[in-house]
Amino acid sequence: MVKISVGTKEECTWELPDELYYHPKDHIWAKVEGELVRVGLDAFGAYAAGKIQQLRTFPKGRQVRKDQAFGNLESGKFIGPLRAPVAGEIVDINQEVVSNPSKINDSPYEAWIAVFKPTNLEEDLKDLPHGEEKIRAWMEKEIEEYKKKEILKCD
Repeated sequence: MVKISVGTKEECTWELPDELYYHPKDHIWAKVEGELVRVGLDAFGAYAAGKIQQLRTFPKGRQVRKDQAFGNLESGKFIGPLRAPVAGEIVDINQEVVSNPSKINDSPYEAWIAVFKPTNLEEDLKDLPHGEEKIRAWMEKEIEEYKKKEILKCD
């Protein structure tokens, strides 16, 4: 588990499981489960988005390319795409989370969004942060970018 803290506020501490892979632009986590990949929004992404109010996904059976949107989310301060960390077919959608998207804010690693059957898994995972060292380096850069944009409200 990689723990990242900024300032002293409790809400400015995020945990990112180091066994997961992360889409570095959109904070989508990816968990390899045999032949499938389960995906969701990481803790920092959920914090940055704010309370998630709406979530839309493409239907099961849809093929997507890596980095292509497979849905979008909307909160009080953000509307944006959910980009696929791997290419493949969407084989499952978590309808419970689609119906109640704020579950992502409460439990980002339990409130998965979709499951993919990847078409080029090994190649797609190569550039995704994974493991403590790479996740920490990526998040330190992310936090600096967010600070520059004055998005983080941490002391």
